Amino acid sequence: MTRFRHARRATSALEFALMAPILLVLATGAMGLCLVIRARTDLSEAANAMAELVAAQATVTPAEITDFCAGAGAAMTPYASAPLQIGIASVTNTGGTAATDWSDTRCGGGAAIASPASLAAGVVPDAGDSTIVVQASYVFHNPLTLVLPATFDLSVTAYARPRSNATVTYN
Repeated sequence: MTRFRHARRATSALEFALMAPILLVLATGAMGLCLVIRARTDLSEAANAMAELVAAQATVTPAEITDFCAGAGAAMTPYASAPLQIGIASVTNTGGTAATDWSDTRCGGGAAIASPASLAAGVVPDAGDSTIVVQASYVFHNPLTLVLPATFDLSVTAYARPRSNATVTYN
C-alpha cells in the first residue's frame, strides 16, 4: 500500500512539472495584457484631459498648449511620457460644412491630424457648432515579452466642445 502512496506523490509532481510552464506563460501573458490595457486607458484619459483643457479656454496660446501637454504627460504616470504624441485641432461647422480652424502638433512632436474636419463632421452637425479634436498616440514598451509583442502602438481620438459654445481661437 505504501508503494501506491509514493506513486501518487510522483504522479502529482509530474503533473505539476508539466503544468507549471503552461501556467507561467498564461500568467505572464495575462499580466502583460493588463499592462497594455492600463496604458491604453491612461492614453485615453490623457487625450480627453487635453481636449477638455483646450475646450475650457476662449483663446489658447502655444505656451498654454505646451503646459497642457505637460499635464497630459503626467496623466500617463507611471509610464514614461516621452513616447506620447498629441495632435490638436479646432473644427467649426461653417455654412453646413466642417472646416479646420487651427491645428497644433507641439506635444511630443505629434503628427498633424490627417483630416480633422472629416473626423469631427458627425460631432458638429449644425452651423456654428465647434469642437476640439485630439489625436494621441503612444508607443508602449511591454516589459513582459514572453507571450506578447515587445511594443504596442496605441492611439485614441478625443473630442470636447468649447465651454462658451464658440470657437476656441489660437494665438
